[in-house]
Amino acid sequence: MTVEIASFCGIKIYAQLSNRVTFFNSPYPAHFEHKAVDIYPFSHDAPSPVEGKVMYIYEFTAPRTKQFQMPTKEYLIAIETPVASEYLVRILHVKPIVKVGDSVKVGQILGEMVKNGHFDSWTDLHMHVEIRPRDNLIRARGGMPIYASLKWEKFYGMLPASSFQGKVIVQRPNYTLLKGPIARMGLFSGLPVTVGKGIGILDGGLPHYGFGGVLARGKVEIGDPVYIDGVKIGHVTNIYSDGFARFEVEPFSVKLDNFIMKGISCYMGLSGDFMWKLIPQDGKKMSLKDKASVIICPQGQAHS
Repeated sequence: MTVEIASFCGIKIYAQLSNRVTFFNSPYPAHFEHKAVDIYPFSHDAPSPVEGKVMYIYEFTAPRTKQFQMPTKEYLIAIETPVASEYLVRILHVKPIVKVGDSVKVGQILGEMVKNGHFDSWTDLHMHVEIRPRDNLIRARGGMPIYASLKWEKFYGMLPASSFQGKVIVQRPNYTLLKGPIARMGLFSGLPVTVGKGIGILDGGLPHYGFGGVLARGKVEIGDPVYIDGVKIGHVTNIYSDGFARFEVEPFSVKLDNFIMKGISCYMGLSGDFMWKLIPQDGKKMSLKDKASVIICPQGQAHS
C-alpha cells in the first residue's frame, strides 16, 4: 500500500507503508534546508515516489570514501509530473532500468538502489527525492521546500526516556537496531522527545550531523529546547509550516551497555513500526546480549 508522505505545489510524493523515511537525517544541504526526503524501501528495488514521465537521466561520479569499498557511479533520474511542468522530481542513488520518455506510475520500479561515497557506512540503501525547477537539476542546492503530509491525530506512544532496556533486533559492525520507546503522529512513528512545552518525534542523526528535526504536535518557538527525558539535546533554530522544527544539536552522549556510541540515527516509520538505530564509534567492535541498556546523558557524563 502506498501513502502520501510529502508535497509541494500540488506535487505529491509517495512511499510504501513498509518503508522508512527521513527529512533531516543527512549531512547534506537539501536536508538541512528541509528540501529533500529520503525513502528507505526494504529491498534493492526503487519504487517510483511519483507519477509522471522520465525527462532526464544523468550518470556521474560520486565522491570517494574511506569508510567502505563501493562503486563510484551515481545516477540522477528526473520525472515530470502531470501537476506542475515547471518542476521536476529529482531522484538520486538509483541505477535506472527506465529510459527517457517512459511514463511511470507510483510504485513502478525505476531501477536498483546503489550505495556510494555519498553514504556513511551505517546508511542503508535509499532514494533521495527533491523537487527542482526544471532548469536547475545538477547543483547541490536549489530545491524547493518539501512539506511532510500530515493528518493531525492524537499523539500515541510512550513518554521520552533517557535510560531504558531495549531488545536487540539486529547487530551489525556499523549499527545496532533495537526496540525502545516509540511515539506516533499521523502516519509517522519515531523516537519521542519534548520540544518547548509540547511533544514530538525526532528525525535526524545526532549528535554527529550537528542538527536534526522534530515533528511537533504543539506550538514551537525559536530557541525552544529539545529534550530526551531530562537531557537537553538541542534548541530550535527554524520552524516550518508543516509542523517540523529544525534544531541545532547541543553536546550529549549515548551509551549502549558499556559502549559509548557515535550517536543515534533517527528515521520515521510509516506502519507504526520503529527501531532505535545506534551507531558505534569508528572501528569499535561490540558484543551485545538480547537486551541492552541505552543511556542518554549530558556530554562528559558517559564513561567507557
